Amino acid sequence: MTYLVGFVLAILILVFFHELGHFLVARLSGIKVLTFSIGFGPKLCSFKDRLGTEYQLAAFPIGGYVRMLGEDEFAERPTNEDSDQAFCNAHASRKVAVAAAGPFASLLLGFIIFYVILITGTKELDAYVGEVADGSPVMQAGMQVGERIRSVDDRSTKSWTDVNLALADRLGDTGTIEIETDNRTYFVEVSNWLHDQVEPDLLATLGLGPEFRAHIAEVASETAAERAGFEVGDHITHINHNEISNWPEVAALIQANPERPMVVTVDRNGRSETLRLVPQLIVADDGSQYGLAGIRPEIGRNVRYGVLEAIPLAFVKTVNLITLSGESIYKMVMGDVHIGNLGGPVRIAEYAGDLVSLGLEPYLTLLAALTIALGLINLLPIPMLDGGHIVFGLIEWGTRKPIPVKVQAIGMRIGLFLVGCLMIFALFNDVNRLLAS
Repeated sequence: MTYLVGFVLAILILVFFHELGHFLVARLSGIKVLTFSIGFGPKLCSFKDRLGTEYQLAAFPIGGYVRMLGEDEFAERPTNEDSDQAFCNAHASRKVAVAAAGPFASLLLGFIIFYVILITGTKELDAYVGEVADGSPVMQAGMQVGERIRSVDDRSTKSWTDVNLALADRLGDTGTIEIETDNRTYFVEVSNWLHDQVEPDLLATLGLGPEFRAHIAEVASETAAERAGFEVGDHITHINHNEISNWPEVAALIQANPERPMVVTVDRNGRSETLRLVPQLIVADDGSQYGLAGIRPEIGRNVRYGVLEAIPLAFVKTVNLITLSGESIYKMVMGDVHIGNLGGPVRIAEYAGDLVSLGLEPYLTLLAALTIALGLINLLPIPMLDGGHIVFGLIEWGTRKPIPVKVQAIGMRIGLFLVGCLMIFALFNDVNRLLAS
């Protein structure tokens, strides 16, 4: 049920803003809008405004449309009285503006979402290296645990999210990934990097792992940690008088010492406290045993930006994601990135459902990624998509002659075929992935 709610809500939001862009510019251009529809198929409910536009919610919420007077051969033909409000009679510049407004609205929504996240508060995990895997590319390059990654390929990286985005730009590439830390610059050679991988783990492939601070964010009730006197906000500095630098060290020691007393020193509001922890014995299904304390680390730090400070930051995040999405689409077409990464409604539903359960920020971040992808895909110069309408409008603008309706109709059918094939292939990927899981 969570998957369904998350999916439907995501689609409704994305489609509404996209079609709202078309609708508003059409109205501002003096073009009569006949229908504003969220979804396809039989309408569930509808109403009309005083200008004659019907607003409807249809049965299948997998898209939407704005139908304008005189838009194509399927639309209502204009009469003499309203011919000046017909899309077919509008100047080419207005046709281009209406077509481009949908993708622009989708990209603008991405910016708005990032802006809201930044001003309401977000978690950032600083890009400190907590793991360098044995024999990995970064170990061969000489990277050490504890270094802070400052940039990847000259792109500033304040958090691990930034690192991931910068690395994602290099999918399918051959060459050198340049990683700069506080200490020095490392060069990691790649060849057709992960081009044949579906949903690759970028950090693990390089041998990188983030550093999680030994800072307690939660103490579960009726657990060994609660009995020992741990409190939220405690920072673990020593265990059995040995200095602790990160959370994996804490977890490893607790798991290795079931029912054995441990002396744990914590920093609590600037003063040192010594606690006696006896991890609970847990027996796994396979018979193995490990210790459990009942504490959870703080993943990242809470950051909130001012209303003006957040504007350029949200803009940069939006541009970075636009660039990444555009390059990903291009690399899929060129075969540099595995086409299996193309997902359909099932994958969107899974992601949306999972992230709804994790909280508002992950879900909003998914919405930002989806709306930007929606905007870019619609800009592809394929008839039926907005990009195809833009091309038609630019041709008409340049030649000063309207493109014949029959030519547009043929183009629409070709576009429908191409988009249909794309959707079928995305659904095929979803089914394959489900069967393999």
